[in-house]
Amino acid sequence: MTRNKSFHRALCLWLLFILIITGIYFHGYFIHDGSSATVECNVQPPGPDVCTYRDFQSREEWFCNRPKGFPCSAYQEHSAGARRPILNATEQQFLQKSVTDQIISSTVRKITILPRNSSADERSVCRPGLPYPDPSGYYYQDVWQSRVCRNRHFTFPSNVTSCLKGKVVYMFGDSTLRQWWEYLINFVPSLQRVDLHVSYAPGPLLATDVEHGYLVQWRAHQRPLSMRRTHVQELRYIANELDNIGGGDDGVVIVINCMAHFVLFPVTFYLQRIRNIRNAVVRLLERSPQTKVIIKSGNTGFLYEHGSDWLSFQLDTLMRAVFSGLPVALIDAWQMTSCHYLPKGIHPQEIIIKNMVDSMLSYICPE
Repeated sequence: MTRNKSFHRALCLWLLFILIITGIYFHGYFIHDGSSATVECNVQPPGPDVCTYRDFQSREEWFCNRPKGFPCSAYQEHSAGARRPILNATEQQFLQKSVTDQIISSTVRKITILPRNSSADERSVCRPGLPYPDPSGYYYQDVWQSRVCRNRHFTFPSNVTSCLKGKVVYMFGDSTLRQWWEYLINFVPSLQRVDLHVSYAPGPLLATDVEHGYLVQWRAHQRPLSMRRTHVQELRYIANELDNIGGGDDGVVIVINCMAHFVLFPVTFYLQRIRNIRNAVVRLLERSPQTKVIIKSGNTGFLYEHGSDWLSFQLDTLMRAVFSGLPVALIDAWQMTSCHYLPKGIHPQEIIIKNMVDSMLSYICPE
């Protein structure tokens, strides 16, 4: 009897797991001998007959349904798929914006901010490994004032170019980090995009400033990734990319974020990915202690029926715990997006992006 209960419990958990991971799926494009097929792919086998793709370095796996008559090696491209409905009509009513986006009345009176009694700034310069108070900062006249360190404000393009001169900045992550790359090329006239002849959204993207001798690269993280169709060879594990970077002097900067695309999957799957990245960061800093590693936290504003800020908060908390104790810098995008007055969205508007980029530059050039 006990064995039967255990079996049924395990079966229920498995069915729940399948329900979770099949709420969203991806497309895999197979091309072979002039024929093509589009199939479903996912982080777990989406069917009985699948192709398994295992990365030997990270030991992570990806699965696609095997199209009839195609070898598994014919899998050439990846893209977002779709989301299956997970709510009934009654449940959907409670997630309409007319219900959720309501202003809560308050009796809090106007807050007056007084000048400092002293002009001395007691915060330390921005450097890796600093503790993070809660809250970690606040906005004053749309400018983020960090409570962690003396964050600088890069008002003019010349401020940015003088900071990044001679640097190589590698950005690995999702579209919320691509916004940083886009902000820089739009803000600095001398920083020009190099056309790599790839699909823009998944990249990779490269920009270089020949006049001031630096470059900035953004590359999307590996699947699961809900982006436009792209070659699977262009999608790489962040941990593997870090292992391929030699480091050297303090001219190498690594910026990492990895969260939003994992909200839709079990936490254990995310933990494996983020631990692999952490271990790669440790190896990088061991061979190149001068390399600056900056971690961008998750954004608030995940407002979809398949995910939420509550699920995002769990992953963000896990990410901070995994990287704690390492000599890396953290950009608290969570608080920078949650406490601004602009409407919430997973992709914040430019004024918030500017403050995030200025925070990043403050760690690269603290003085």
